[in-house]
Amino acid sequence: MDATRDAIINASVLPMSIIIVGVGNEDFSSMEFLDSDGKLLQFNGRSASRDIVQFVELQKYLRLQYGGNPTTQYESSAALSRDVLAEIPSQLCEFMRFHQMKGIFP
Repeated sequence: MDATRDAIINASVLPMSIIIVGVGNEDFSSMEFLDSDGKLLQFNGRSASRDIVQFVELQKYLRLQYGGNPTTQYESSAALSRDVLAEIPSQLCEFMRFHQMKGIFP
């Protein structure tokens, strides 16, 4: 896990995002830790430049679909897609601000 935290901190200056989808009934607390929402990931006295990790637990969406809830397959798939991609726009904007880039919009 130390090498992973170090790699994420190094990558936080690059134009990238990391999406982690937890599959199965495992303990994903370490993945939640990497998805440092609300704070920047830190390790060995270093801090990430920005949040680049999004973690989503797949079981949550499968339970919606098959757990007796009237949610349809389409609704649970749409919710999964929404949550997986939720942070990408803000991560892109953070990258652009960090590198003092101006957006080109129509």
